[in-house]
Amino acid sequence: MQISIPFIFLACLFAYRAPALSGSGITDPDYYWHLGYGEWILNNNRLPTEDFWSWTFQGHSYRLTQWLGEVSMGLAHQLGNETGTAVLAALLVSLTMAASYRAARCFLPNRLAALAIAVGCNAILVSLACRPHQFTHLGLAALSWIIASFQSGNRRALLWIPPLFAVWVNLHGGYAFGLTYLGMVASLTAIEAYMRHEPTAMRQGALPLFAFTGVALFATLLNPYGWGAWQYAIEIANMKASAGIVDEWAATNIKTDVGINFFIVTSAMVAALAMTRSRPKLSQILAALALTALGWSAVRLSLMVTVLMVPIVAAAVRDTPFYDLVFNGPKSRHYDREVGIGKAAAVVALTLCLSIGLSKIDKTTERYMAANLPVAEASFLQQHNIEGKILNTPEAGGYLIRRLGAKVSIDTRYDLYGDHALFELLFAMRGDSGWEDYLARLNPDIVLLNNPSALRHALASSGTYRPVFEGRAYTVLIRHDQRPDLPTIELSQPNKAVLNQLKS
Repeated sequence: MQISIPFIFLACLFAYRAPALSGSGITDPDYYWHLGYGEWILNNNRLPTEDFWSWTFQGHSYRLTQWLGEVSMGLAHQLGNETGTAVLAALLVSLTMAASYRAARCFLPNRLAALAIAVGCNAILVSLACRPHQFTHLGLAALSWIIASFQSGNRRALLWIPPLFAVWVNLHGGYAFGLTYLGMVASLTAIEAYMRHEPTAMRQGALPLFAFTGVALFATLLNPYGWGAWQYAIEIANMKASAGIVDEWAATNIKTDVGINFFIVTSAMVAALAMTRSRPKLSQILAALALTALGWSAVRLSLMVTVLMVPIVAAAVRDTPFYDLVFNGPKSRHYDREVGIGKAAAVVALTLCLSIGLSKIDKTTERYMAANLPVAEASFLQQHNIEGKILNTPEAGGYLIRRLGAKVSIDTRYDLYGDHALFELLFAMRGDSGWEDYLARLNPDIVLLNNPSALRHALASSGTYRPVFEGRAYTVLIRHDQRPDLPTIELSQPNKAVLNQLKS
């Protein structure tokens, strides 16, 4: 039995990522409440209808539109704890690469060329941790494969669109982006057919795409909330917190790893379109421009659009001198071959052993958690049996819920708390006027704030709260008249706290 090199590569990718603790998601603040909801649904056999993890918004209605993605995480964790979610993340990124590879193969006869483009465009996805948005990357890769197959002459490929969106809508809210992209491809195909006066292209290309866009829209109604899922997606898109506070929705910066990756992928796409001997289609050029603009507008979008750039790059690069030189010669055809199953299994096994060995000695994940999540602070609260209403930062909320089993004031479910609650906290943490009224209204028993926060010094100076523990990331303060057995500690200055964090 012979195995193709792309299949071996994808198997090695899975083997390399599966044992990695960083892929489990434990460094991501969102991971904990995603996982918690998944396990809650599995244990209760129903969807939650209101919030029960915060004391500030307890009882407020809440829609969990990505419930199936969270159930998948919960099931993976029940089967293998953090290793289970790491395996799930590795599986999703491997399947995303595989679907992108198949999309590129619709235009490229050389398998190594298709693999190179799929991996090159999606390289940044390899480092992502387990979260429901990985299902959107897989959905976009599958959608690009379906559209590429249709454009290559497979008329029946569009039949996969309705089941894709029916499942996708329950996995993650990125289905809305996928449906928008499908409508964009249909519109661009129609525009090109109209400008070239090609009624056949309109009838056989644009109209089927429009028809299945409509079918896909109705397929997204197959979720527990019906049209409410779309209402939820619109509400999320209009939130100022997502646009201006959450790093994932900030504009893509070329100084970051994600920005550099996006710059390289867009540059490769532009080069392929410029070097191709066949004149690029108008729809290809407009799609490339639209995807590039979307990618630079937000980090999260840049991860999505690089998946969709795979077929554009593949279709253009086939007729370039670069492809002829690298992938169309006799040597390249020799390398694009199949390998015996014994050698393939040995390579995958070696990769797995290497990854397991590295994961045992690599302490990067533990160090990151200690520096960014309230690991030591939660241990202090547990050790001294300190309980009560906690005022905390959003990034600490999910971890505290999971670790302490306690209700928090806020976490990263910004769709629940809204802009007002988030910005109130942020202004109070800066020590802006009105922080006294904010604290008096909430009246927490415990305050857990970032070390650089000005509010922790203001609280200590006011005498209403006193610091009892300062970790690498956060400071714990309690009411001045509580727990006299715990000594008051001296706080480091904010600039010193920032310097210590940079050193760590």
